[in-house]
Amino acid sequence: MHRPLFFDKTVRMISGNIMNNIAKCIAVCTICLLPVGLSGCSEAEEEQTVVLETEEETVDYALVTVNRGDVVLSKSLNVTYTQTREQEVSFPVGGKRVSKVHVHAGDSVHTGDLLVELSAGDVEEQMDEAEYRLAKDRLQLTYIDAAQDFAVEEMYNNFVYHTKEIGEEELEAYEKKKAELEQEYEYKREDIRDDIEFDQKQLDELRTEQHTSRIYATMDGVVYTVTDGLEGSTSKKDAVIMTIVDNASGLFEMKEPDYADCFHEGEAVPMSIVYGSASGEYELLPHEMNSWDETQRFSLLSGPDNDGIDVGTSGTLHVTLEKKENVLTLPLAAVYYADGKPYAYILDENGFRQMVWISVGLTGDSLVEIVDGLEEGDQVVKR
Repeated sequence: MHRPLFFDKTVRMISGNIMNNIAKCIAVCTICLLPVGLSGCSEAEEEQTVVLETEEETVDYALVTVNRGDVVLSKSLNVTYTQTREQEVSFPVGGKRVSKVHVHAGDSVHTGDLLVELSAGDVEEQMDEAEYRLAKDRLQLTYIDAAQDFAVEEMYNNFVYHTKEIGEEELEAYEKKKAELEQEYEYKREDIRDDIEFDQKQLDELRTEQHTSRIYATMDGVVYTVTDGLEGSTSKKDAVIMTIVDNASGLFEMKEPDYADCFHEGEAVPMSIVYGSASGEYELLPHEMNSWDETQRFSLLSGPDNDGIDVGTSGTLHVTLEKKENVLTLPLAAVYYADGKPYAYILDENGFRQMVWISVGLTGDSLVEIVDGLEEGDQVVKR
């Protein structure tokens, strides 16, 4: 029968600071097996020792210094470039076929440029005919005056030549024939004037028709939008088909009435555009603040030299909400919170991290104002 197995176990632990040292353990185990029926060890006692040991580790902390500086709390607000002058191009008449569109979105145009043509049939040919008739009628009027003068003179010469004695009755007969001759020519004038009036009216109507069949730009600017599939379609009266905007007179718009009090008349604010050909840093001025409501407008004060800002371009306006100057500061990453109460970590004389409660003021974009608990020059642990 075998005797029980006995263990003789000795464990020794050495502990340091729980944040900076890892325990050292040395374990020595000696096992002695005693055979059954023997009063002592029948064989030489076997001894086996296992040692586990971990070297002490040192933790390096990133430190920042409590310095004096400015704590700034800012806000980024979106603004969009919009036009203040625009022309909405629409059809003046309906029921006509759109024969030609002369511009496309993005094209620059000037006042008087032809934008769209509607089918006008033979309007131009009819206008040429009407203008020819008018010129002919006006020329006939001048001929009638000369013809009348010639006929009156010829009648007078015949009267004198054929009348042997010119008495009162002869003169009355002459004057009567002369009046009848003049009246005859006056009737001819009235007929020609009627023709001129008719042709002029027709020409005016043709010109109006031609004008309504051609749509022109009424301002300098850039074609912003054009309705797709215009050519070959049928016009609808007053339907807007195109928009022209004046980029040079645009304003930046913002819809943040809660922050309107952060701006002041004549005080420039920085604005940045990140994307597009107009990217860069700009300065804006509040525009007509007395008319601000749900929308706030800004004019361009300065910026990079580029080809201009397209309507619809977005920018970011940077406004200072609050600022504390020459105060004790720490970076945001060096301030911790427990139940809403701020604290920081400093290192003691042994290099161990120690928590200290602090009081803070303004929390800015990157710095925190330190009111109490730390002094200038203190080294603080940063995350």
